[in-house]
Amino acid sequence: MHLLILGATGRTGVYGYKYALEQGYHVTVLTRPGSLIPSQENLTIVEGSAMSETDMERAMTAAGVPVDATLHFLNPRRASDSPWAKFLGPPRLMAEAAALAARGLRRQQQQRPGAPKPRMVVLNAIGAGQSRAVLPWCARVFFDYTNISYTYKDHAAVDSEIEGNCQDDVWWTIAYAVGLSDEGVIPVKTFGLKETGFSFHITRESLARWMVDVAAGECKGDFDNGRVIVSN
Repeated sequence: MHLLILGATGRTGVYGYKYALEQGYHVTVLTRPGSLIPSQENLTIVEGSAMSETDMERAMTAAGVPVDATLHFLNPRRASDSPWAKFLGPPRLMAEAAALAARGLRRQQQQRPGAPKPRMVVLNAIGAGQSRAVLPWCARVFFDYTNISYTYKDHAAVDSEIEGNCQDDVWWTIAYAVGLSDEGVIPVKTFGLKETGFSFHITRESLARWMVDVAAGECKGDFDNGRVIVSN
């Protein structure tokens, strides 16, 4: 199993790449120059931008074996965690990275007729895209009229473009995460967009592990071509 991870240096992605290595998978990370990810067995580190088609192609081919799945833990930067903090961008980071990764996976798949379909698992946010309707009106106003709106526009673009990007060549999953915290590993619960009962809390490590399991096919395809709300 070969996983390409985007956003591996982030607070959720770091759990993802470490867990994938613990499972014995080969992991390639595409990371900004200067990111301090230590070298280790079964880890290929490619420095570059997730918004560069050239860099994405280098990441896809650096390990010398096809990529079985991509995991997306990206999030554009703000000056702080405050929703009123200045948006630092770049705009469409997540959407462009998803489009480039899908293009690379499709090209790879077309070169290997009969090979299993690759997967793309993307971390999104509750209230974005097709999950918007599950939030109360006050939360929607909050996401629309604070500086966090720039991030939500990017999340929404990923959501609306995923089918067109992946077409019939790539299995895709969008995970709408509720509020993230750092409290260890707790069982993950999944909900459809019309289901109720989810909490507004999930730990980063729980979420990252679940996403890796989906990408590796450990969930038996239950979430292929699907949008799912995830919480603890």
